[in-house]
Amino acid sequence: MQKKDRRMKNMPNTKDDKLHEDVQHLFQQEDTYTVEHSFRVAKIAHVLGIAMHLCEQEMETLNKASELHDIGKTKINIEILNKPGRLTDEEFDEVKNHSKYGYLIIKPLNDIIADIIFAHHERYDGKGYPNGLSGNSIPFLARIIAVADSLDAMSSDRCYRKALPWKTCISEIDRNNGIMYDPDVVNAFHLCQDEISQIISNL
Repeated sequence: MQKKDRRMKNMPNTKDDKLHEDVQHLFQQEDTYTVEHSFRVAKIAHVLGIAMHLCEQEMETLNKASELHDIGKTKINIEILNKPGRLTDEEFDEVKNHSKYGYLIIKPLNDIIADIIFAHHERYDGKGYPNGLSGNSIPFLARIIAVADSLDAMSSDRCYRKALPWKTCISEIDRNNGIMYDPDVVNAFHLCQDEISQIISNL
C-alpha cells in the first residue's frame, strides 16, 4: 500500500467537540436516511482506516469527516433527496452540489475536514466531481470515505430501489478498482470485508 501521500501537515485536533456542536444540529430535523447513512459510513470508514494502519490523528480526522461527509445535503430540498423516481438533470446537478455545500459549512471550522468532504465524490480515474481530481491528487481520507460511502449506499434500501446483495456490493467494488476507487483502499477492504459485512447487517 502507498503511504507517502498519506501524511498530512497540521492535522486538526479533532478531539475538540466544537465541530460537532456547531454542525450536528443541522442533521436533527433532516432526512432520516442521511443521518443513519452517515453513521454507518463512519463505522465502515473506521474499520478501513484500521486496516490501512492510519495513525491516531488520521483516524480522528477520518471519523469526523466520514460522519459529516453528507452535511451539505441539509441545503438540498428534502423532496429531491427522497424522490422515488428518476431525477431530472437539474435535480441531479443540485444533489451533486452537496459536496460544495458541505465544504462551505465546514470550512470556517476546519479546513482539512472541509477539503475531505469536498472531494469524497471524486473518482480515482478523474471522472468524479466536483473538480475531476484523480489518483493521489484526491485527499487520501476522501478515497477511504468513497469506498465506505458506496458500500453503505449499495447495501441499503433506498426510496428508488432495494438494497443490493452483499456479494453484488463486493463485485461492484472490485469492478471499479482503479476506476472509481483507490486500489490500496480496495485491498484494505478485502482484508476486513467480513467485519464490514457485520457492521452493515447489525445497523
